[in-house]
Amino acid sequence: MMKYIRIALVFSFFIFTIAAQAQYRFFQGIGVFGGETSSRDRYVNSNPIDFKDDPYFLHAHPPSHKSTERESWSAGIYLEMLRSSKWRWVTEVDYCNKGARELDQLINPITNETKSATNKYGNIQWNNYLKRWIDLGFRFKTYLMLGIRAEYTLTKSTPAYSYISGNAAKLTVSPDAGVGAEFRLKGPWNLFVEEHYNPDALALYNKDKVWLRNRTWETRVGIIYRFKSGIGSVDLDCNAPRYHGR
Repeated sequence: MMKYIRIALVFSFFIFTIAAQAQYRFFQGIGVFGGETSSRDRYVNSNPIDFKDDPYFLHAHPPSHKSTERESWSAGIYLEMLRSSKWRWVTEVDYCNKGARELDQLINPITNETKSATNKYGNIQWNNYLKRWIDLGFRFKTYLMLGIRAEYTLTKSTPAYSYISGNAAKLTVSPDAGVGAEFRLKGPWNLFVEEHYNPDALALYNKDKVWLRNRTWETRVGIIYRFKSGIGSVDLDCNAPRYHGR
């Protein structure tokens, strides 16, 4: 697990370095959000399928497959930083529900007996993104986000393939890509909508020729309070001479 922590620390240091090099760095805003999550698990079993080479049906415990989507929710709070008209650094704490629905969990590979079950994971996350404003000509502002999530599983229920999912790593790091739009409300308050794609780059379980990964889509709606009124605004001319009159 230490390698996951190192990856998160290296990425955070990289973001901090960019922030430190940006002149007049300061907080741009603070926001809260709620989200809807859609996630599924993927199992890959590379044991041989031929009965002669696999008399114990190891290839079927579990079989290689993608599960059905599990719909749930997320919530979080974040800070937006960097004194730049185009780039921002976003750091956040997020509680995100993940998991998967197994509609045809294989119980007996000989009789093909199956049953339905749902695996549930409640993860606390520390996420960091680079955010890039993109002007598409709309009245609202749009942006792209690319970052990394460090997450720890606080709660879980794993009735499906529990001998694998129950032993999945609790601490992991995963990439994240997102798109968003921000809409002016009143004064320093703005509304934003985001869509995030969060796949596991590293297996949550990887042993005995079997690995498990999760993929999550997260749709967010939230409110941000900006310390300077406007959307993505920043006073880039703060050192320019000012006329005070006579």
